[in-house]
Amino acid sequence: MPRADTEGYVIPTDKEQADFAELVSMINTEEMARAIQLVTENYYTLNYYVDRGDDYAVSYLLREKKPIQKGWGLYAFRVDSSSNIIVEAPHPRYDKRTPSVALDIYRALDARALLIAGAHRKANRNGLADVAHAPESIFQSVHKALSREIQPESGQVIILQIHGFHTSKHDGYPQVVFGFGEKVRSEEVSLAQRIKDALSEQGISAGLCTGNTLQDLCAETNVQGSAGNEGLFIHMELDESIRRNDDALITALVQVFAK
Repeated sequence: MPRADTEGYVIPTDKEQADFAELVSMINTEEMARAIQLVTENYYTLNYYVDRGDDYAVSYLLREKKPIQKGWGLYAFRVDSSSNIIVEAPHPRYDKRTPSVALDIYRALDARALLIAGAHRKANRNGLADVAHAPESIFQSVHKALSREIQPESGQVIILQIHGFHTSKHDGYPQVVFGFGEKVRSEEVSLAQRIKDALSEQGISAGLCTGNTLQDLCAETNVQGSAGNEGLFIHMELDESIRRNDDALITALVQVFAK
């Protein structure tokens, strides 16, 4: 995975972004011949993956071939899923342990999809490796395509995007901070409040970005949160203690999103 200051992240072309959006549709409809053609053309693989850590649930796993040449990320799509939940980790090297927390959430909630970016957010000096703030990325293309593919009978799309912060730089902050992107909607605040209450029962403090506090963690410039009315966007900033041990977080989320 491209590290910081390596210039190792490759900015995808419009065609490559369109290819991955089509890939999401092909996987959803199991048009595998076309899907395999697209992954081969884009230096990716598509595997049918039986996850022993997820009660042997099956996911299609979309990942870049090695050696990594583009840094576009890894994507899992649960087979035969009726879930409306998408779990995302856009800063895998910068926000330590967020990919493993996102995976734990994907498994615990039987979520529809898991998106993990493929490069350090500061891999390139131009900032375009930061997929949470760069509108042209494979991560964003998959995010938007998935949001469109989830059918209404599954309920409104819910995006849980996982980030991390360090308490030494945010003195007095709660352990979890919920943001909502550029525009805050009442449904998002209501859902975050439910999660906050469940976290409180587990002894975890949380705060919501609904006023003038916690503003530096509120995700107002996040491009997934600003991608349009494609669902409820919940930006979750976790301190290092939660990322080291996410058991209580997972318990609270399962309580809110009961299987």
